[in-house]
Amino acid sequence: MAKDTEQALGIIHLLMDQNLLLQAAVSEKTIYQRKTANGELVCEKRTLIIGKTKALLFSNINEVLKSNFKDNMPMLYAVPIVYMDEELASFLRDNTAKV
Repeated sequence: MAKDTEQALGIIHLLMDQNLLLQAAVSEKTIYQRKTANGELVCEKRTLIIGKTKALLFSNINEVLKSNFKDNMPMLYAVPIVYMDEELASFLRDNTAKV
């Protein structure tokens, strides 16, 4: 989850240049959370990146983002792909960094 589209595109270029990301979808989102002492909802605009990669690359991706976005680290978490067509899975393995 990036702070804006500019940061999202920077993340995508950075990760794709190192073969850590195969594909990415970007979407503008409004995030609601309780931040105030009285429990009031606060909303913020964020840019969601949904990236397709291998689970084994998560640590590498996290380290690259930590070193490049020290002051404004994007939220990073994994949502596993449970099933995938074998042809697409092979394409993913062949076109991302080897682990």
